Amino acid sequence: MLSTVQAFFRKRAGMFFVLLAVLFGFMGGREHYGFAVFFLTDPFGMFYLAVIWILYASLCGHFISNLWSQPEYAFIYQTRLWPNYKRISRFFIMALGFLQPILYYGIYLFSIARQDKLLQHFWPVLIIYFLLSTSLIFVAEWRIRYPQLFNLKTKSSFAWPFPRPVSWTYWSIEWLIRERGLTFLCCKVGAFGVIICTLIYYQTDTYDIRLPAIGFSLGYLLNIGLSFELFYWENEIWLWNSSLPISTGRRFFRIAMIHAFLLLPETLIAIRYQVISFLEVAHLYSVGLSALLLFNTYLYKRSGLLEDMMKPVLTGFIILTLMILYKIPIPGIALMGLVTSRYFFGNWYRKSV
Repeated sequence: MLSTVQAFFRKRAGMFFVLLAVLFGFMGGREHYGFAVFFLTDPFGMFYLAVIWILYASLCGHFISNLWSQPEYAFIYQTRLWPNYKRISRFFIMALGFLQPILYYGIYLFSIARQDKLLQHFWPVLIIYFLLSTSLIFVAEWRIRYPQLFNLKTKSSFAWPFPRPVSWTYWSIEWLIRERGLTFLCCKVGAFGVIICTLIYYQTDTYDIRLPAIGFSLGYLLNIGLSFELFYWENEIWLWNSSLPISTGRRFFRIAMIHAFLLLPETLIAIRYQVISFLEVAHLYSVGLSALLLFNTYLYKRSGLLEDMMKPVLTGFIILTLMILYKIPIPGIALMGLVTSRYFFGNWYRKSV
């Protein structure tokens, strides 16, 4: 699970992020429901679903075969010393790890089938699950039986027709996606889920802006893992950055720009759903940005493990929630957060250098 499944989702984080943006950015609940009913009721619905899932399982099998061919994965062939039952059972757990996306979609299909009384059409999904997991077990078993070690780290023949931008923002986000892809994917999945659920609940009755303000603030704060990684990148890896002759005001502006880009995907999805107005989304976006900047600024005062930051984050979220509930204007909250983060950044950054 750690050496293979986690590596798969980390290296394919960009692909899953694009799929996530397409599925939840351009498709609404009505479209998802329509596809689910089509798969359950159409004569060829399960066939089309099986083809999509087989393509995904083929991608997983190809990844296992290639990954275990790398020299650093020579240890994986020691699994041949395990008893057959132990090896097959652990490969089965690994296969379920690879098939997590389709397992989650299967749960959604089951809920729709139960809601619309179509459970008699759901049983092929279980057979597909069994066949796909068996195929991944077969690929893993075949690879350890027929090892082929070679170095896959060859230079790619593909080259972009344009040079990489000379941009602090671009380099930081590129490093975040390439080296912390799994963290990026998990943070965005959580943010997307919270914001979409907030918008769905907001439509069930008549609420004021305070409900989405609290929900969006929580969704945006789920990006603290990305903010922490950016702090680590700039202060532990990109060490020569602190020696550059750049003012603290310009450094703060660059950090604000990076965080602003990071919060754009979930914000665009909120705009796409058109549940609240564009101006209200902009106000909520500014609150989320100010909250993240306060967190990033606080790291310069007290750097450490991300787990140690949970108590200040929880305290800050409670204070933010109380400010929203007491009807303090959203733009005012955002402005206070931006001004506060800028003020403390100048003091704490100079002390940390």
